[in-house]
Amino acid sequence: MKIMFVNPPTIDDQKYIREGRCMQSVNSWAAIWPPLTLAILASIAKKYGEVHLIDWNVEDMSLDAMVREVVAVEPDILVSCPTFPSIDSDAFFSKTIKEKCPRTITVGFGMFFTLLQEASLRDTEGYDIAIYGEPEVTFEEFLSTYAASGKIQPLQGLIWREGEEIKKGDPRPLIQDLDTIPNAARDLFKNERYKLPNNGHPFTLVNVARGCPYPCTFCTATVYYGRKLRHHSVAYIMDEIEHCVQDYGIRDFLFWEEVFTLDKPFGMALCDEILKRKLNISWMTTTRADLVDEEIIKKMKAAGCILLGLGIESCSQEILDNAKKSETVEQIVRAVNLCKKIKLPTMGHFIFGLPGETEETAQKTIKYIVSLGLDYMQCYCAVPIPRTPLGEMALEKGWVTAKRWSQYDYGGSSVMNIGTVSPEDVNRYRQIAFRKFYLRPKFILKQLTTVTSLRQFMQAANFLKWMKSKP
Repeated sequence: MKIMFVNPPTIDDQKYIREGRCMQSVNSWAAIWPPLTLAILASIAKKYGEVHLIDWNVEDMSLDAMVREVVAVEPDILVSCPTFPSIDSDAFFSKTIKEKCPRTITVGFGMFFTLLQEASLRDTEGYDIAIYGEPEVTFEEFLSTYAASGKIQPLQGLIWREGEEIKKGDPRPLIQDLDTIPNAARDLFKNERYKLPNNGHPFTLVNVARGCPYPCTFCTATVYYGRKLRHHSVAYIMDEIEHCVQDYGIRDFLFWEEVFTLDKPFGMALCDEILKRKLNISWMTTTRADLVDEEIIKKMKAAGCILLGLGIESCSQEILDNAKKSETVEQIVRAVNLCKKIKLPTMGHFIFGLPGETEETAQKTIKYIVSLGLDYMQCYCAVPIPRTPLGEMALEKGWVTAKRWSQYDYGGSSVMNIGTVSPEDVNRYRQIAFRKFYLRPKFILKQLTTVTSLRQFMQAANFLKWMKSKP
């Protein structure tokens, strides 16, 4: 059996990050992420046949050329992870392969199918089956049963076509022991092509934990990974890191989880083990502002953490409360100041257009972004993603202006009119915030002193071009 994994090309040549809840343009991050889950599934597939993986994001290849690459292999199974903003291109690519290779079973997984369930297949022609929820166990059961019978079998976590009907298996329980998941098949990646914009070093993602207990109304994490925190063992994580260092020369990592400091003893233990093994690595992660203290920040920095992401969203306490952040503005200011004291760089994440947003709150948040003391920032428009409390509220109140699923893009144009600010207002606030933060002479001069290669310069230029193009 031949099994091919693809990060597909797009109709407009735009590159997208397709990993869990992260569904947005590469340019908005100025870096291309390796598709971690795609490679984990490829690792599982190695037990069942010949495996291929092509990530168009790092290939100098046209859409037509990639179609030819796939057709030349003529895989029995083609696997991809569509996202909301890329779905039009993703579905087109899979449909094109189906037309040229009718016997190929096209499989999709990820947030798009998890959130839309049966509607995901009704609204896309390119996929034969879809996995909803955590994909690893369902995918292995699909491969096992398909290899044995040559047919698609009803399974937990699976959605499939049966003639003109679309069928759905029962939900699959979450994986309780994450250590049963194999490491990603990084031997299938062109690892040297995934580089950080700030230093040009190759980097990769390492999954540390899944799940988040917080009820933020706009977030999809709990739908996909549940509310209970589950983390890999320290030994599992360290073995994967050492494998990356020794076999691929990768020393820069993004620890992929929701709230790194939620389980402080675990975070401290992981940092202690990094220090004990003297690996000389650098890593980034994210957490909540109310879950940091001086002890763990110092430990993280000593263990190689070079950037801490904080979900800040707004400077309005009313908006934070409406979004059920369970966090105060004072806690956010304290966390940023603490990181400044320890000299741990920070990236703040903000959302414009959440319920309660007005011209006044948006202008205050823009000033807040510039004055807070962050090293980097990212801001998004509020998106009424299905099955989130915000999405359900937006549908009930008639706020949604989108006509296609591909418009549900955190880094795109706003598709929600909450009445107090228009979608056009939200787009304008984001543009102003980006420009006021990143076009400050002080920031530009600081970044110029760190640029050491043409590649880094081009990545920065692409980000600025993307930023200036925002409506």
